[in-house]
Amino acid sequence: MTKPRIGVVHQGHEEKLGAYVRRCTAAGAETEILPWDGNPEADARRFDALVLCGGDDVDPERFGEERHPTVELADPRRDEYEIRIVREAAGRGVPLLGVCRGGQVMNVALGGTLVQHVPDLPGALLHRGGTRHEVEFVEGTLLRALAGRERASVNSYHHQAAGRVAPALRVSARSSDGVVEALEAGDSRPFLVGVQWHPEREGNDEPLAQGLFDALVRAAEKRGR
Repeated sequence: MTKPRIGVVHQGHEEKLGAYVRRCTAAGAETEILPWDGNPEADARRFDALVLCGGDDVDPERFGEERHPTVELADPRRDEYEIRIVREAAGRGVPLLGVCRGGQVMNVALGGTLVQHVPDLPGALLHRGGTRHEVEFVEGTLLRALAGRERASVNSYHHQAAGRVAPALRVSARSSDGVVEALEAGDSRPFLVGVQWHPEREGNDEPLAQGLFDALVRAAEKRGR
């Protein structure tokens, strides 16, 4: 059987990028790195699934807000490419996994907003520097089913998070301070998931480390039949 082809949107750091590729390969897929100078609509159509990696912040102009002083902007070409590829993938039912920034891009692309600096929220936990905290999965969501438990400890490297959730998405995990830690499709789409933590950096004994990539590839296989 032909292996599913996963497009991984390049995030600029070869060592970090390799972790995503290894996870996709371990799940049984072939991967191709997608730079930001391609045609996002055509790229979405030619792959069985997509992964959007972590990276710098989305320009707040993309969701109608002024820039917070802490925001570290990504290349505007990346914002444009990723927003367009998310919209195309979501419209076509192409399975998509967004990690950290990737999940934030998903929310913005589909009509949501971001909390530009999580430390500004009252009672916010420390979410940066690789610290760990628990997330609680929402009952009845895909992530809850994949995790097989109510809560899990995850790594944390972000200072932004979903604010207003896009109409096509729903919250599937939060941390104890109320910060949105995961989003997924709110309808019957095969796989549209964004997480704030980095599953590609977790040990295999952690829930949803390899499991998220396995689920992405299974969704790609199912779509390709």
